[in-house]
Order: sequence, then structure tokens, then C-alpha cells
Amino acid sequence: MSPDPFNDLNPAQTVKVLPRHLAGPGPVDLRTAWPFPFDEDWSLHQPDEGTAYATSPCLRLWTRFVPEPETRGKGTWTIGANRVPFGPTAWQITFDATTPIELLHDVHVELLDLYLEDRYSDQDRLFEDATAPHEAYAPLFARGWSHDVKTDGTQTFLAPEGLGGVRHRYAISGSSGPAWRAWGGYPSEPHWNAHFSFGTPTALRPSPSR
Repeated sequence: MSPDPFNDLNPAQTVKVLPRHLAGPGPVDLRTAWPFPFDEDWSLHQPDEGTAYATSPCLRLWTRFVPEPETRGKGTWTIGANRVPFGPTAWQITFDATTPIELLHDVHVELLDLYLEDRYSDQDRLFEDATAPHEAYAPLFARGWSHDVKTDGTQTFLAPEGLGGVRHRYAISGSSGPAWRAWGGYPSEPHWNAHFSFGTPTALRPSPSR
């Protein structure tokens, strides 16, 4: 009888699993999720046990992790941007704590890149991003994702094997809630969810095909 590929693993052995969510969210490592230069100008705060915050030098960008082990999502990672320090939130992204740490890292890397681009140029892509929405989901078409459009202004993209999706809702009069939603796993019982409000820069919007 052939050996069981899972029960016969060495505890120290590294295993690559696809789809990624089968391997779980990974360890909650703030330094992995947040690739910010804390030794230079970004700030890291942990006022309460389990809760952590990171803020930009200009105090307009912030990100936090709040663990809630008793909930289905196990807590929330949140990214927010304010046009002025401590002002109203202009846009916000939330991820379940069950989101793979690699995806969280990628989004925060893009956030840092946008921050640095705006800091050393006359652009303001963090708040005035004119990039068309289709640039966020174009990579999905190239990888064989299905596309369904509804008359209510929403369109849904599903991975070829059905274990991931992205939903985009156009801004229409009276609309509320997230402009984008991404998830891993089957739509009926996703392993993780992410929500992106209207105004989120296109570079930070979902592309789970990465």
C-alpha cells in the first residue's frame, strides 16, 4: 500500500498546497503582513493584548488587526485612509483573519508603494485614483475566470474550479456597502472574505488570481 502523503509528513517538512486556502491563513505575523519601515518613520502600536495598529508618518493611513477567535472570521484586518489626520475615513478595506497572510502582505506592499509614489510626486492616487475598474479584474480574464453581469450593476467573477471569486458593484445613486468583495472557497461557505469600499484605489482592489 502506498504511503499516505499527509500522515507520513515530517513535522518540519514544508508543503506547497494549491488552492492556497487549503493550507489555512498562516501565522498571524504582523511583520509579515505589514512590510512598513517601522525603524524609519512608520509607527507600530499594540495598546491591548492581541490588538495592533500601524500608522503612516502623515497619520492619514492606518491599518489594524483585531483578533476575535470566537467568531467565524477569527477577527478582522482593516486598512483605512483619511484625507486629513484623524478625519473621516475616505475609504476602507476589511479582511477576515482567515485570509492567507501572503495576500495580506501583497495588499500592504501595494499600499506602501502608493504612499511612497504620492509622497515623492504631485500625484494623489490614494484618494484621487482615476484608474479604470476593469484594470483590477483584467488579470482574471487572462486566467480563465468566468464573468456574469447583472442588471443591478454588479458583475461576478469565479475561479475555474469555483474556489474563489470577486464581485464588483458600480457606484450608482443611493448605493451603499462595499464596491468590491473577494473571497476564497465556495461562495456559500467561503474560507475568507474581503470587502473594499467605494474610493479604494484600483491598485489595492482584489485580484485573487495572483
